[in-house]
Amino acid sequence: MKTVLIFGGSGFVAKHIIRQLAKNGYKIVVLYQQPTNEAELKFLGSIGQIIPIKYKSIDSELINKLIKDANNIINLKTSWDEKTRSFEMSIFKFNQKLADKIIKTNERCQLIYFSGLGVDKSPLSLRSQSILKSEEYFQNKLINCSIIRPGIIIGGEDNFLKGLIPLFKISLLIPLFGNGLSKFQPVSIEDVTKACEKIILKNIKGVNVFEFVGNDIYTYREFYSLISNYFNKKRYFIKVPLSLVKLVVYFMDKTPFSPIKREQLKLFEKDNVASNQHKNLKNLGINPQDLKEKIKKIISKNL
Repeated sequence: MKTVLIFGGSGFVAKHIIRQLAKNGYKIVVLYQQPTNEAELKFLGSIGQIIPIKYKSIDSELINKLIKDANNIINLKTSWDEKTRSFEMSIFKFNQKLADKIIKTNERCQLIYFSGLGVDKSPLSLRSQSILKSEEYFQNKLINCSIIRPGIIIGGEDNFLKGLIPLFKISLLIPLFGNGLSKFQPVSIEDVTKACEKIILKNIKGVNVFEFVGNDIYTYREFYSLISNYFNKKRYFIKVPLSLVKLVVYFMDKTPFSPIKREQLKLFEKDNVASNQHKNLKNLGINPQDLKEKIKKIISKNL
């Protein structure tokens, strides 16, 4: 039985990938650091197929052994704030050590690294800088590496829609950060999952960069209007200056109750769309889903 090792394997995207790979008979080792529901993860596959392991540091001998025995490694681990460690430490240094361990113990192993759209166009974001440095290190050091830059991922349980739907249900006024004209290109979780499955099943070699996006590009105002129409409710969008939002988030980010991180807020400041300079879903034989229908179904379940 082939083994897939997943870092950051307890989140929304990881659970979908785990469920799909389990159907293909893979043994899946899920490495996590934050508290998670191990029983829930185990139920995504058959008995003994999914093995959750809590670890403290990538420097442990256990991690060395797991990397040595893995056929594929998926890294979904990331960070959105610097409360405990800098982005340089939590993102880049972690990825640097991961690459070095792969080179030393299992150099032909295939790594799939989840990055993000526009990391190469965000020089003012320390988080994006650390992710971009990680990408470059992987590309320069590893033999087999697929870097995935997804748009905002939509799937019902995703953080994006999960945060918006309750607000649209109860509030007549919807805050629109900035002018609401920044563009983004979302993608469905099913398409992302299928793509990861294909990269692994086809055992794609070499160094590759993929941009996973859907067919439609929205401004935030257009997307909010779409949600409002599907709820069949009149909603009024109130422009909130980003300078004011940044000030509020700056103070809230120092508490455990902040609904949005400063780094997440930066997504509203610029367009978040494909560059069309890299491979995409169609290179893997996947035609992106119609997200309008998907969003409509998700909202109908919340009416």
